Order: sequence, then structure tokens, then C-alpha cells
Amino acid sequence: MFHPQYDADVLITGGGPSGSMCAYYLAKAGKKVILIDSENFPRDKICGDFVSPVGLKELMNIGISELAEFKKTNVITGATLYLDGEPLITKDLPYIEGLPNYGRVIPRILLDNWLIEEARKQGVNVITSCQLRDFHVFNNDVSVSCIHKKEIINFSVKILIGADGSNSFVARMMNGNRPNPKNEIIAVRAYFEDVNCICEKAELFFSSQSFPGYSWFFPTGNKTANVGIGMTSEIFPKNKIHLKELLMNMIEKDISLKARIGNGKLSNKIGAWPLSVYNPNAAIVSNRVLLIGDAAGLINSLNGEGIQYALQSGRWAAESVIKCLTINDLTKESLKIFDTKVRYEIGYGMSVSNIILQFTRNRNLNPIYMGLLKTIVAKAKQDEQYSNIAGGVLSGMLPTDKVLTTSFLGKTIFKSITLGFSSFYKTFKTIYKSVIFICITLFNSLTQIYAYWDWTKGLVKSFILAIRLEKFKRKNNDIILKLSVKKQNLKPLIKEYK
Repeated sequence: MFHPQYDADVLITGGGPSGSMCAYYLAKAGKKVILIDSENFPRDKICGDFVSPVGLKELMNIGISELAEFKKTNVITGATLYLDGEPLITKDLPYIEGLPNYGRVIPRILLDNWLIEEARKQGVNVITSCQLRDFHVFNNDVSVSCIHKKEIINFSVKILIGADGSNSFVARMMNGNRPNPKNEIIAVRAYFEDVNCICEKAELFFSSQSFPGYSWFFPTGNKTANVGIGMTSEIFPKNKIHLKELLMNMIEKDISLKARIGNGKLSNKIGAWPLSVYNPNAAIVSNRVLLIGDAAGLINSLNGEGIQYALQSGRWAAESVIKCLTINDLTKESLKIFDTKVRYEIGYGMSVSNIILQFTRNRNLNPIYMGLLKTIVAKAKQDEQYSNIAGGVLSGMLPTDKVLTTSFLGKTIFKSITLGFSSFYKTFKTIYKSVIFICITLFNSLTQIYAYWDWTKGLVKSFILAIRLEKFKRKNNDIILKLSVKKQNLKPLIKEYK
């Protein structure tokens, strides 16, 4: 059997949070790692910049929280939600055991550079200005071709890990196509200076105009903030306003967001970026190839959060690859232990987020969604446990499936009834509005029949996938527990997984 001369055990393309985290843990375990990125560091990435408590815990585990510059970044202890310019609720982030009860706003120009430097300290060979050109998978290696400073360089490695973002070249080569537009959300972001901040509060702005989606105001300091808006790309009826224009329109017309911006000025141009949300039907492992972070679609479609899943998936991938390297088996079947880990830890929760996303694609039903938001907020003001679940899900501290508990759903339904039927006048008003809304909805369904049919099919598919992932999680609980044992023999587990 031919055994090639390897340049490294692993080549990772993409120096963002997932790629650097994966490289860090692989190198720490004694593996030879090459990490390439098309840009030089430090460099910016368009992002909301909020690092959730889950993400902070990952950073703490590798010592980044001890950096002096890290300690200077802005701490977020709570959030305020607005609807059409009116404040709905202000709450501190909930306390979840094992997690800090705060987040931080860390510009990616800082975060990504810290992570890649930590990887470099572990011995990772970091090559910047180096872009993946092509790769070919063979029985014993992956042949990787790159362009580095206008010259072609080639590497032979045991495994290739794609951490090259939502528009991943590795993912396109593996799956044979680009992500489905129905699995994408679009966001725009800008930095403002000389704004009116409440430094410790993140602020989220919902409106009938921008829904489904929301605007955010994340303070990065005393007078500076990351301001943006995100929305799913496939909606009906179409929103005719371009997303950049919609953000500036929100800043101009939303009284609360306008008050925050005040006389502030843009400190850079408005940037846009697509995000591929989780699609359980898309492959994230193949023979000697694996996807992590945004490249694997590990974006929560409910809130657009990606940093915490990038950091987690980077670590999970490293742990899985180390096990596979130990038994010298990097086949798709062996690497499925990573796919199993992802599906078990976050797959079901993200599939529930996708159901919510699919519902909200139908903008004809915006009055229902706005009413539901008001109901959840009203109950959260009264019930601390309920508030902790709602806040935990929105901040990414808890998986979205936590809202499907009998207690949470029951409280939500009961609260919506009491809000709508608390008096004779409210009962009459609720019934009158409901009849009008049903008539309008029926008319819309007839005039937009194809859009409604496509939307309904999407809902059915989303529900089916969620049910499958819930069953998958229950079925594979024992395997995940066994995989958590470092010295566990992997081969019988691979057979068990099959």
C-alpha cells in the first residue's frame, strides 16, 4: 500500500473562530496542523460581535479571558426588547448553571486575531494570504492545492477541515452545490460612534416593517456600538426595501433606535453578509473531509448566533479527529462521530429554530407573530422561571427546544387567552379583529396560492426533520456518553452508530 509523505496531519482552511479553535486543540494534542486563510491578520469580519455566555466559556477554557485586551471589551449583562419603537421589557441575562450570566461585545478584528495567535502558540503553522484552490481525496491522503502570494503550493495531509464560512468552497465541493436560499439569512452591520449607550445592555428592535428579523444595538464601548439588522432571505410577500436601506430607515423612524443613535456617525461603511443556517440534510463529513462552524451551517436561525457554535464545533471536531487519527480511520463512517455529536448537542434545538423561521417567512401572518411576542413578554414580566427560559433561548444559553415543554407552552397559551379575553370589550375586540384577520388571510391564500403551498410544504418538512432529530437524540444518548470517555475504543462505537 502506498503511504504518502504527509506535510501535516490536518489542514484547516479558514482562520475564524471555528478553524482556530479546532487547530488549537489538535496542536495541543500533538497533531501537526496547517491553518490557511486568504487574508492577513488582524482583519475584520462582518458580524454582530456579541459573544454569548456559552461562547465566553469556550474562550475561558483556552485562556483568552486572561488577556488584558479581552478584559477591556464591553460586558453585556442584560437586554431590552422594543416593538415598533416602544420598550417591551428589560431583563438581565438569566443564570444558567455552569455559564457566566453575561456576554461580551468583541469586534471580530480582535477576537479572531486572539484565537489564531493562541493556535500559533500551540505550534500551528499559520499561513495567511493563502487561498484554497482545489483538493482531491485519495485512499491515503488529501491533496490540497492553494494560491499563496500568487504562487501555487501543494500539501498532502491526512484530513482537510473546512472552516471557510457560509460561502464555503469545501462545502460546495463536498455537497456539489451552493446552500439553498431557503437556508440563508442576510444581515447588514455598521459601527457607529458618539452614540447614546447603556453600556451593559444589548437592545433588540422588532417592527412590523422588518419582521421576520430584528435590528440590534450592541454597545462596544461608552460611545460606540455595533448596529445591524438581519432577516431571512426567502419571505413572502417580498419586502421591497433593500436591507441596507431598511436599517437606515429604522434608524430614522424607530423612535427608540433613533434616540440611541442620536447625533452619532457611521465610523465605517455598512457591510452585508449571508449566513447559512442549520440544514440537517446537508453532509458535514465525508471521506477525509469535515466541515465546522458557518461552513457546516451551524447558525441558529432564531437569533443569527454563530460564534458560540463555531467555537464549540471547532472543539468537537478536534476531539473527533484525534480519536479517528488514533485508529488511523478517517473514512466517512468513522468521522460520523462528529456528525453524531453535532446532531446530539444542537441539532434538535436548531431544527426547532428552523420551524419558527419557516413560520415567519409568511409575512401575511405578522400580526400573529407580533401578538405572540407581546404575550411572551407579558408572561416573562410575571414569571421568573418562564422569563429565564425565554431569555436563555433568545441569548443562545438554552436550546430552542426548551420552549416546547408543556409548562412553557401552557403558560403561553393561557396568557394569550387572558390578554385577549380579560373583559367584555377586549373579548369583542379580539373576536372582531380575528374575524377580519381570518378573512384577509383566506383572501391572501387564494391570491398567493403557490407561495402558500410552498410555505406549507416547508413547514411540514421542518416538522418532520425536528421529529427525526428528537428521536436521533434519544437513540444516541448512550453513544455520546461513551464518546466522552477519552480512552474509549472507537471501532465498536462506529459499528454501533452504523
